[in-house]
Amino acid sequence: MSRSGGNAPAWATAGVSKSMVFLLVALLALSLCSTSDSAAALTQTEVSSANSEIQSAFVSAYGAEKSGGNVSSLIAELNYAIQLVQKAEAENATSPSQAAADLQNATRAAQRVSAESASVAQMGSAARQASELISVSAASAVVVVAVLVYIFGGRIYRRAWLRLYRDYVVRPANG
Repeated sequence: MSRSGGNAPAWATAGVSKSMVFLLVALLALSLCSTSDSAAALTQTEVSSANSEIQSAFVSAYGAEKSGGNVSSLIAELNYAIQLVQKAEAENATSPSQAAADLQNATRAAQRVSAESASVAQMGSAARQASELISVSAASAVVVVAVLVYIFGGRIYRRAWLRLYRDYVVRPANG
């Protein structure tokens, strides 16, 4: 059979359209697979952003600690955030979507620490002021008692001695 004229046999055009459909489906499937993996992969900018958020939260927690606040829960939260960033970096190649979720959780944890640091610092400052007030009050009480003992101590001692020994009679040794 010759191909003269412009009319192609029916079996030739059907084969071409099937192969075109097959290639189109294969290309579409490949583009979907490559798009989903590359879109969720972490970039170095995202990781460094999370790390800078953690560093900022550490500075806030350090300031709260200098104010006298109890920062043990804040430090535990920061350690958790650091572990999440390390986990996200490790699983970025195998599970990019989980890595992105871990990185977002780490960023949220660091933001919580930054937000809570102000209240922890305020509570620490109030506790320090209360402690200083108690110390100054106790020192003042000791000073007042010492002054009273210095002024009235001799008189009080003599009166107490006379009351204790009022029934005793003093006799001379030779007579």
